Amino acid sequence: MADAKRIQRDLEALRDFSAPGGEGTTRLSYTPAFRKAADYVLEQMRACALEAREDGVGNLYGLRRGLDPAAPKILSGSHLDTVRCSGYFDGQAGIVCALEVARMLEENGVRLRRGFEAVATVMEEGARFKNLGGSKLAMGVWGEAELDGMQDDDGITLREALRAYGLSGNLACVCRRDEPVRAFLEVHMEQGSRLEREGIDLGVVEKIFGCRWFTLTVKGVTAHPSTPMDQRRDAALASVSLISHMARITAEQYAGRATLTVGRMSLYPGEINAIPSRAVFSMDFRSGQESCFEELDGILERECRRTEQEYGVQAQCELYTYTPPTPCAREIVTALEAAAEKSGSSALRMDSGAGHDAMIFALGWPVGMLFLPSRRGLTHCKEEWTDYENVARGADALYKAVLALDRE
Repeated sequence: MADAKRIQRDLEALRDFSAPGGEGTTRLSYTPAFRKAADYVLEQMRACALEAREDGVGNLYGLRRGLDPAAPKILSGSHLDTVRCSGYFDGQAGIVCALEVARMLEENGVRLRRGFEAVATVMEEGARFKNLGGSKLAMGVWGEAELDGMQDDDGITLREALRAYGLSGNLACVCRRDEPVRAFLEVHMEQGSRLEREGIDLGVVEKIFGCRWFTLTVKGVTAHPSTPMDQRRDAALASVSLISHMARITAEQYAGRATLTVGRMSLYPGEINAIPSRAVFSMDFRSGQESCFEELDGILERECRRTEQEYGVQAQCELYTYTPPTPCAREIVTALEAAAEKSGSSALRMDSGAGHDAMIFALGWPVGMLFLPSRRGLTHCKEEWTDYENVARGADALYKAVLALDRE
């Protein structure tokens, strides 16, 4: 059985590798806090007899070799980075579950036919560089162009960040897309409240929603606050109108099929006594249906033109990143469901409204996901929580799934 106290120790240790100041845990990729957390994970990998390594872009791997070197491996893990002021279960719970499986294999003297590899990825959250970066580099979706062309908010390129972090950025051994892999299994908190509301122990994911992110720039004219309302070209008011129209349309016409979030917004010049001349903000669309994204693209374009005409501004929309909806492999879904039942946990098939590394690894490998209950569905905040016993249940089910997949 998985050891909940050991799991608690790992999660709380990772929690404390955080940038100073602010609430919760902040661990952006390639920062000093991330380095400390990465070193901790590498240390734990070695402690449970895994061959630990860090690739050229910061992804961490710990391999337990199988009896048959030619047999496709089983990989499991999640991401090590966080958003700002986060909790300490999102991503980290999946890494800790993979480590716990490696410990159980070692303690029980189990020799697998297949290799088992624990994984901790970098850049999943998109809090510094674009999201899902570690898995995209591992699957060859990104390459040299992204290393030089992508910048964080401070204008630091990804290659510069890698070098400052102490990595070569050499991609020669980073891409693993063509490796024979039987399954990539990711344990993750639900980031919703369905499991908690229905009293279910574990979720077995059938499909991962896609995410489509835009950067919008609305340009108006700066003027004094005494300017009559009907003579203004106010970028802030125009942006609020655009956002509220898109939110209403999404809520009314796409209920249960798509969501919209505006999580970042900047106004220029940013003075109390100046009408903003420019607003820059994000729009994050999520859906399990590509047709919804196509329709919402058209609606967003239409609303930008309406906003221009009504407020006398210019509205520009730029696609920041897009990852389409991804189904999990049917046989992996079945295996995870059976593993949950065998471990004594109730399970529910469901979709994931959030994006995960698994959807990128699915470009080359069969993938599956196990969800843990989230308290009140809260995530990406310091209140994020799933009981340590729930994480242990996930590790138990993951362990049994690995054993079952190894016997195939």
